[in-house]
Amino acid sequence: MSKDRDRSSIEEMRKRLYARDQRSGKRGRRQLNPIDYDSKSKWSDQSVKPVFKEKKKKRRSLLSTLLIASVIFFVLAIGISAFFIFGGSNVVSSQNIDIDIQGPVTISGGEELSLQVAITNKNNVAIKLADLLVEYPDGTRSSVDISKALLRHRETIGTLTPGEIIQKTVKAILLGSEDSQQNIKVTVEYRIDGSNAIFFTEKMYDVTLVSAPLSLSVSNINEITSGQEVDFDITVTSNSNTVIKDALLSVEYPFGFEFVSATPEPAFTDKVWDLGDIQPEGKRIIKLRGVIIGEDNEERVFRFSSGVKSEKDEKELEVAFVTSLKSVFIKKPFIGVNLALNGDQGSEYVSAIGDNVRADITWMNNMPVRVSDAEIEVKLRGEALDKFSIVADRGFYRSSDNTITYSRETDGNLATLNPGDSGSVTFSFASLGASSGNIFKNPEIIIDISIKGKRLSENQVPQEIDSSITKKVLLASDLFLTSRALYFTGPFTNTGPLPPKVEQETTYTVIWTVTNSSNIVDNTEVTATLPSYIRWVGQTNPSNADISFNPVGGKIVWNVGSIKPKADTSSSGQAEVAFKVALLPSISQIGVAPILINEQVITGFDRFTSTNINNTKKELTTRLSTDPNFATQDANVVE
Repeated sequence: MSKDRDRSSIEEMRKRLYARDQRSGKRGRRQLNPIDYDSKSKWSDQSVKPVFKEKKKKRRSLLSTLLIASVIFFVLAIGISAFFIFGGSNVVSSQNIDIDIQGPVTISGGEELSLQVAITNKNNVAIKLADLLVEYPDGTRSSVDISKALLRHRETIGTLTPGEIIQKTVKAILLGSEDSQQNIKVTVEYRIDGSNAIFFTEKMYDVTLVSAPLSLSVSNINEITSGQEVDFDITVTSNSNTVIKDALLSVEYPFGFEFVSATPEPAFTDKVWDLGDIQPEGKRIIKLRGVIIGEDNEERVFRFSSGVKSEKDEKELEVAFVTSLKSVFIKKPFIGVNLALNGDQGSEYVSAIGDNVRADITWMNNMPVRVSDAEIEVKLRGEALDKFSIVADRGFYRSSDNTITYSRETDGNLATLNPGDSGSVTFSFASLGASSGNIFKNPEIIIDISIKGKRLSENQVPQEIDSSITKKVLLASDLFLTSRALYFTGPFTNTGPLPPKVEQETTYTVIWTVTNSSNIVDNTEVTATLPSYIRWVGQTNPSNADISFNPVGGKIVWNVGSIKPKADTSSSGQAEVAFKVALLPSISQIGVAPILINEQVITGFDRFTSTNINNTKKELTTRLSTDPNFATQDANVVE
């Protein structure tokens, strides 16, 4: 009951405290209730436990204290002695194997590095089966044979007794770029009695290459116009006092660069040159030419690297001794000029031998000022050029040096070129055909075009400006197929009636002759099909010729392979094969000369022009016009 009242009172007080409109007032009186306590009037008989108990002191005698101390001292002495006798002095520590390396801290790349290595066993016991291992950085070569890579050298030491010192001399040739730090790790591996484990101690030795074994210089013009040829003169020189074997030059071309030529030619693709072995102070010179295409104010960066070839891939550098970056900036020409050959604006154009080529020159004044007295000059060169074929529209052709000139005298539009003015001129030319009897190896025609004029400078002084481009016409080899059908001549004896008779079989000889004029042609192949009434006999000459017949479809394939040109004095420039077919005429063929073999196609890949070439020959019939003993009346089928 009392608890309920207290709880209600507390709740009431809480409400008053937190009420917003509570005002102080008189409180009502409360009645106090008495509390009864249970108290005893007599002492309890329970005994009271003492809070503290007094302990009696025990005294230890002096004799027993001395005895305990003596025992402790004896045990410690025994333990320490045992450690030094059985452990401490006989423990082999790798820290007690000392490696001291003496040698130069700088060296020229390509020079022989000699290191004196002293190994000291500072342990109290011997180490056994010890080996000296020296690990060199990539590109290191043997001092005995520089052509051999040397990545690690291992030498047997054997047993080193306590305190023994063994000295070894190791030699190598370090190769790398200038100012590069070469890290060499020297390790001593050994074993100890009672263990099969291999323990080791190692130490690093650093050498700085103050110069590279090869130096690389590249010279070129810094600014060109888009489409203009650029030349690089590259010189690789040996700084080493030993032969640099298997030297390599690698070039990374930027976007927009097109390889044209190089002297000497690259060994792999068009960007890696095998320089061979370079003697001390020897050098290699490479001339590289290409065309750069780009926009105005663009920069093209070429990366030239030289070193030794990798043993894993002869087209890659094992280590680059020297690297050179060269920039070429593309500038908009004062007078833009372009050349299209038969509509093709590429830097190279491939034409068949003897074909006529149309050339369109377009020009434009890119400057904000007027140009006066403009003149365009075209020079054509190449032994395959047919001088009599050159025709210049509104230009003058000077045959003495194969030059066409366009000026204000021949074309009034060139008298004054206002800003933004443009125009065009045209000429045509052809190459000498194979039928002319002239045979050229890898023939080409080069066209050099220059345009020049005069402008007034800021000081009103006349200045001459010019622009130029060069384009090349590559002449594809004349790959020609001659096909003949024979009866009386040839390598085979033919049978059957002439003229051919209905339902009686007559055999014929077909001879294919392939001739090649100027360039090496690879993957040469001749194909044809036989009519359904013609039978493949299976005789060929030579017997080992790579010729096949598929009865499904009646297709004949002669795989000729690579053919050298007539221009090569070591080759006749031709290949030939003969095979026999049989005709079984039907009454529906009476009075006609049946087809012996359908249209024949020859294809190949011109190695010089990097183009596919092909030629066709019409079908052969029983009208044997190439057989000297054949009579015309023997062509048609009779009953």
